[in-house]
Amino acid sequence: MKKNYVIAGAILLSLNMFGQEQVKVDTLQKLYEIQEVNIHGKERNEGPITRIDAELMQDFNKMNVVDAVNLLPGVGITQMGARNEGSILVRGFNSLRTPVFYDGIPIYTPYDGNFDLSRFTTFDINSISVEKGLVSVQYGPNTMGGAVNIISRKPVKILDIDGQSGVGFADGAGINSYFTSLNIGTRQKKYYLMGSASILKIDNYIISRKFDRTELQPSLERENSGSVDVRLSAKFGYTPNKTDEYSLSVLSQNADKNISPNAYNKGNSNWRDYPIYDKRSVYIKTKTLIAPKTFLNFTGYYDTYYNKMKQYDDNTYTLLNKNSSFSSVYDDYSLGAILNLTTEAVKNNVITLSVNNKYDSHTEYNEEILADSNSGQKFKAGEPEQNYKDNTFYVGVEDVVTINSFLKAVIGASFNSRNNIKAQEYGTHYETGEKNVLYDFPKGSDHALDYKGGIIIEPFKNHVITASASKRSRFASQKERYSSRFGSQVPNPDLKSEYTWAYDITYSAKLGNNFNYEVSGFINTIRDAIFARTVGTLDNGNPIVQNVNIGKAVFQGYELALNYMPMRNITLGANYSYIDMKDKTEGSSEKFTDVPNHKMMAYTKLEAPSLRSALNINVEFYGKRYITSTGDQAPEFTLVNAKLSVNIVKGVNFDFGVRNLLDRNYYLSYGYPKEGRSFITALNYHF
Repeated sequence: MKKNYVIAGAILLSLNMFGQEQVKVDTLQKLYEIQEVNIHGKERNEGPITRIDAELMQDFNKMNVVDAVNLLPGVGITQMGARNEGSILVRGFNSLRTPVFYDGIPIYTPYDGNFDLSRFTTFDINSISVEKGLVSVQYGPNTMGGAVNIISRKPVKILDIDGQSGVGFADGAGINSYFTSLNIGTRQKKYYLMGSASILKIDNYIISRKFDRTELQPSLERENSGSVDVRLSAKFGYTPNKTDEYSLSVLSQNADKNISPNAYNKGNSNWRDYPIYDKRSVYIKTKTLIAPKTFLNFTGYYDTYYNKMKQYDDNTYTLLNKNSSFSSVYDDYSLGAILNLTTEAVKNNVITLSVNNKYDSHTEYNEEILADSNSGQKFKAGEPEQNYKDNTFYVGVEDVVTINSFLKAVIGASFNSRNNIKAQEYGTHYETGEKNVLYDFPKGSDHALDYKGGIIIEPFKNHVITASASKRSRFASQKERYSSRFGSQVPNPDLKSEYTWAYDITYSAKLGNNFNYEVSGFINTIRDAIFARTVGTLDNGNPIVQNVNIGKAVFQGYELALNYMPMRNITLGANYSYIDMKDKTEGSSEKFTDVPNHKMMAYTKLEAPSLRSALNINVEFYGKRYITSTGDQAPEFTLVNAKLSVNIVKGVNFDFGVRNLLDRNYYLSYGYPKEGRSFITALNYHF
């Protein structure tokens, strides 16, 4: 640990020779254009409901994407305790239905459609946008609940250096985390280069002192809750002229994460960890002016996901002798291409044609475990590899029509097709009952037609009203179609897509340079939702289910957000969201989990130029949420956080922050208490 601090300190000391250079806001928007996904012809929404930038992430001490996106209204977060995966929900839609993109590239895993977004640290991120109403066809398929786009950092100056180094600690526990990051790049007339590196190490965190200790959680130090995230990336871009750009990016993420046991319930799945949780990405992005007012954009990408999860016999996390213990390997990759053609050649029209193809490969197996007489580990046979392969094709078109000076119309449609190429399982055959056999499922396919329409009204300058209606679909994941869940589920290779009719009306306004606000209302009527129907009973009395398209639901609510600067050195901000989620499936009254019905965030930022310092105080409130489909609820809670930043020398700040100041005892998933009061100190540098 000390070695890392020495390296970080050396980096800091070597940077004070460089001066700062200011970059205009409109120039920044142009520089990041190739990584963004917007409806061409429609102004990019910069409102406080849909976007968060790097400055806000740093002001609020948000070090991963899950915590950062949670600052926006209409976004909920959850922690899948048994896998220690952080995830988000947008207007009630989970990450299966609201895909996450990185520079416009989908990053969900092929098999179950999820990825632990807590592994995406924010050290090299420029901004995050959340699309909820009108969603561009350029995002491709599966945007049933909208889309989230993480936009990576690019150099904007001749010499662009940014980073931070710090430690975290808790009451009476000493230092229990450290982090360091560095982004260094250059932008020249016809090219740019950027390299980024970061490490975030968290030891077992400290839970609230108000938590009543249990047999499985006997101390305030959260059992088995540590993690290490190492992230490296590099980017090269070529800009031969004012209109064209060609870039190559490489990204490597390595994680070792523990999984805390449920603090109340014993079970075979309590003793787990992920010693390996890795992701690699290589992608190219191009933008070329091929004719007057006509651009061709191309994205090609190759993503790999490799992880190993171990389930142990007990809380010593050493032996895997029980029948329920295993060492499971997932080895996946995705290969894809996106082609977008945008033209303004037709007067008063901005037309975009998007073609998207994604090939997904998933390989899984339980690996062989060798005997070890010293530890007492017995030999355990492994499994043959099981392969699942899908191909998804998408073509979409949208047109933004300028009707007059204050009115635009948006129309669009898309065709989605998914074909299964291979699907295998090892175990008990779901039809013949034969055991310990590798078998193939029947191949399946599905297609969907989506469409949208909307109007954009600007009655006055800086006042915009957007109203839209969209039919948006989502294909069933490989896991939903083929998983047998150890004999408790019957596969359904022909499981169809589910869809929603999404209605949205949003009003955005900016009054001068000091006040902006946004109000949005929405209704989502969900049809053909994937629902587990009981089709039999196991010998132990537990149900056997099959996923089918019979579910119906309505999600509706509204969101408010505002930012106000009453005087030069004071900034106020707040947002609020409300959602009502009702199951409309015949004969069902299940509750939708993980989403608080009320959510509010408010903050004050006070700057004292004479003291070269700034203070940010923020409050987060979360209403009750269902934690089981039968109606069990988690209590509401309020978090208070603060951060003091002091400028030491030009380009270098010292930060001191506190999270959960009141030491609230709370949880997102039952049995998995979250961190209590904790502190953070850091040096931030930007040259």
